[in-house]
Amino acid sequence: MKRIISITLIIVFLVGACSLTLILNKKKIDEKSKLEGNLTSIPVFVTTIGKKTLPGSFEVNGSFSAIHELTLMSEGQGKVTGLMFNTGDVVGEGQVLAKLDDVLVKSQLLLAEAAYNKARGDLAKYEGLLKADAISNQQVEDSKLALRKAETDLTTLRKQLEYTTISAPIKGTVVKRYIEIGSLLVPGAPVADIVDVSRLKFIAHVAETEAAMVRKGDRIKVSTSLYPGVTYEGAVVSVGVKADEVKRFPVELEINNDPGHPLRAGMFGTAMFHSESVFEALVVPREAIVGSIKTPKVYVAENDRAVLKPVTIGIATDHEVQILSGLAPGEQVVISVQINLDNMRRIKIVNSK
Repeated sequence: MKRIISITLIIVFLVGACSLTLILNKKKIDEKSKLEGNLTSIPVFVTTIGKKTLPGSFEVNGSFSAIHELTLMSEGQGKVTGLMFNTGDVVGEGQVLAKLDDVLVKSQLLLAEAAYNKARGDLAKYEGLLKADAISNQQVEDSKLALRKAETDLTTLRKQLEYTTISAPIKGTVVKRYIEIGSLLVPGAPVADIVDVSRLKFIAHVAETEAAMVRKGDRIKVSTSLYPGVTYEGAVVSVGVKADEVKRFPVELEINNDPGHPLRAGMFGTAMFHSESVFEALVVPREAIVGSIKTPKVYVAENDRAVLKPVTIGIATDHEVQILSGLAPGEQVVISVQINLDNMRRIKIVNSK
């Protein structure tokens, strides 16, 4: 009995000690929170911005896509009786890929040819009779109309017979096959996805100052992390005339694929644009930018407050970002603790760079 009482007293003592510790810790936390809540200004680091001479050369990331890519559709109708390709096959332009059942179409074509020959013979006969005033002009006109209809029917059935042979419209690699032997196709049904990567498109998005330095026909070097040290030469085929949502202009290059270092559609690369020209630009440290690239902003120190301003950005490097609009030289931008700031929050500058 004494042992049970002792154990109970020990448990009560331990629980009390834990409770006291928790109470003291909560008191310290509340005091600390109260102290922090009394801060009237946030200490920040700022830097005074100005113009800087930037080189005309720049690098832009982008992605590769196939020069030709399409989904081959069936133009004919019928059951697949022959299949001459598989997924992954490289096919040439005009190569036969599949055959459809053509027995019915051939039978109809024979009848159409017979009807056409008869209509042509009838017309010749009626024209002879017309010269002898043995028939009326209306009969000849009806014969001409019958010949045109027979001609149209013959052309239609010949085209339908042609559609029973499905051929590749471009050279490339079959990346997906949709049909099997016995599949029933109708016009518009997918047959295969074909991608031509012998040549590639490279799409990059550049700032307006960069777009002004790019010309159609420029020869550009492109590299990829997949093959370090290997470069591909491409030619600029178009420079966008309309900016996207983040004020970037699309630049499209065409590049010959290298069989020794083959690229695939969807891979990423870096285009290196070179120019001898230089220009002056207003720049800020990269860490000054807050928000997304689509809607970039910076905090500017004005009268001991952090004023949030939207900006338009241009060329971006690892350390600096060009400002196209929204700021002026000499302004002080915040480069630290922006996560603790909101618009018009009181700040204290602890250093100025």
